[in-house]
Amino acid sequence: MTLLDKPFSALLRALAVLSAGLIAAITLVIPLNVVLRNLGLPVIYGALDAIEYALMVATFLAAPWVLHINAHVQVDLITRALPPAARRGALVMTCLIGAATCAVMGWYAFEALMQSQGRGSMVRTAFTFPEWWTFIPLPASMLLCTLEFLRKIARPVQDDAPLTGL
Repeated sequence: MTLLDKPFSALLRALAVLSAGLIAAITLVIPLNVVLRNLGLPVIYGALDAIEYALMVATFLAAPWVLHINAHVQVDLITRALPPAARRGALVMTCLIGAATCAVMGWYAFEALMQSQGRGSMVRTAFTFPEWWTFIPLPASMLLCTLEFLRKIARPVQDDAPLTGL
């Protein structure tokens, strides 16, 4: 489509791989912690806090890629019955709504990030770090989702989408 398509797709794929790596690490740390606890050995310090943050980060890192490959939840019962022109109109409308929603959410998340940074708030759990770090994934993810929704509008409609279970 454009010169930026391949790099953008590669970025989304890289974020998805990073997300998968975080989920794999979580999958290894949880049972390891259980085994250590059951053997009466010291558990991994801060594992639960790290897992909480990793789940949040993994979710927001993967969201733009999931949207990119159309792996998100879609209710296409009505749109599949529409003629091609109406289907295209529905796609444009839903993508504009999605882009606007992501842009608004991203903006407010960015404002929260900036307020937290301005206050100098700190997270004090097993780790101590600036609170605004926890806000970084949401505005970044929403920016990428906004761009992906807008990219979907520019792409031709694909009629070869797999049928759903309905």
